[in-house]
Amino acid sequence: MKININNISISIEKNQDKEIKKEVLKRGIKEDNICRIDYLKRSIDSRKKTEIKFVYNLEVTLHNDIVIDNKDVIIPKTLTEPKRVPKKDLGRIAIIGTGPAGLFAALKLCEYGYSPVIFERGEMVDERDLTIEKFYNTDYLNVNSNIQFGEGGAGTYSDGKLNTRIRSGYIDKVFLELVGCGAQQEILWDYKPHVGTDVLKIVVKNLRKKIISLGGVFNYNTLVENIVIRNGEVTAIDTVNKVGKKERMEFNKIILAIGHSARDTYRMLHQNGVFMENKPFAIGARIEHPRVDIDKMQYGSLVNHPLLEAATYNLAFNNREEERGIFSFCMCPGGVIVNAASELGGSLVNGMSYSKRDGEFSNSALVVGIKANEFGDELFSGMKFQEKLERKTFDLVENYGALTQNSLDFLNDKVTNREIKSSYGMKMKNYDLNNLFPEVISKNMKIAMKHWEKTNRNFISANANLIAPETRTSAPVKITRNEFGESINVKGLFPVGEGAGYAGGIISAAVDGMKVVDLAFTTIVE
Repeated sequence: MKININNISISIEKNQDKEIKKEVLKRGIKEDNICRIDYLKRSIDSRKKTEIKFVYNLEVTLHNDIVIDNKDVIIPKTLTEPKRVPKKDLGRIAIIGTGPAGLFAALKLCEYGYSPVIFERGEMVDERDLTIEKFYNTDYLNVNSNIQFGEGGAGTYSDGKLNTRIRSGYIDKVFLELVGCGAQQEILWDYKPHVGTDVLKIVVKNLRKKIISLGGVFNYNTLVENIVIRNGEVTAIDTVNKVGKKERMEFNKIILAIGHSARDTYRMLHQNGVFMENKPFAIGARIEHPRVDIDKMQYGSLVNHPLLEAATYNLAFNNREEERGIFSFCMCPGGVIVNAASELGGSLVNGMSYSKRDGEFSNSALVVGIKANEFGDELFSGMKFQEKLERKTFDLVENYGALTQNSLDFLNDKVTNREIKSSYGMKMKNYDLNNLFPEVISKNMKIAMKHWEKTNRNFISANANLIAPETRTSAPVKITRNEFGESINVKGLFPVGEGAGYAGGIISAAVDGMKVVDLAFTTIVE
């Protein structure tokens, strides 16, 4: 028998295992009936800085059934998933992209007995690592293999956060598969689970091996430069490999998991008549602090407690007059800021961290919501605005680099006159970011920063610096699909994940890939 006990609060100053057992026994559970105790969730309550607590939701497995007469003890409901069987005679299936959506769609297809052929414009992760390192050292950018493109997608070079706002029955499978492929066991129960880029590289390799063992076929360094559509239905793809060899291959179904930075693919789809529409996104800068400042902000006097990891934060402000959100995004505690360019002559930044989160700095995107057609009514108006900012940055830095400004100087409209210390490893140029962004962005960043300065000590200070621009928070377009996950005007084309505009992170993208496979490639049987 399994029971759940939720919201058990224990001071971090106490022995956690002993106190958890005490709390279980308080609920009337006899010690000799306890088989095991597992965490369902663990979070940190740091609202009172002098008494920080861990808050647990527990699953307790019992040797013998009991009668429950305690309101704090819950018998979990057993969810039964519908039985699905693969559809027949679907023909050849291609998947474009090996980010979370593409990989988990491939895994799901293989589990149903299909043999998808997966195409990735970038390199396998070990080779991709070397290519990115070369870019950092020499400024030579490989436009097909970089922070955005390659095995594992953009998420491979991130903090590897796995928290998500969506609710889905697929989430448990994603977490279990990640752990099975090498991720840390604690992601199954931690309130804000993360993997780290160093571990993610291992996970995606093992996931690839599993997919191959089940019948999937991978093609790396292979750009899909065209999708052939005849009579409103996909029939083939045209590819080009890294040495320029072109090939046309026939496919009946294509899962499109291209990621949010595949601008050339968006344009190709538009030329082929695939229906798309602009969608909201966000733009701003990375804000970076010494990690100790964020740890003190969140933990107070307990900042050096051995049970506390590098602190995270999640800030949001709503400008009601403009109906516009300003928020932190992709927070990387103990992480680094990296150049995330994927196009020649354009520069931008992103954040990532390793599994230990033990770096000197902590950073997060600080971004302003941009409405779907704010910079023009034509398709790709938002994407063109992103490109404009990235090119402007490249021209100002005179290379792939970043524009920098202390947060106080930004608020006072003046260029920082000292060298900024940062985790960012490429060229930096001090610049007044008020002259980089249009007023709608800089004004709203300032409004939110002044608000957060009052509510979060030391968030805005001489130690807090802006590194810009952050332009690739999400896809600026949506490849519109129907209730079965299929393009609304092209049969056989299934857009999934962040690049299609239907996800916003590793977990939601993986879930979306699996969900569309179930919707379009299987049938529920009684």
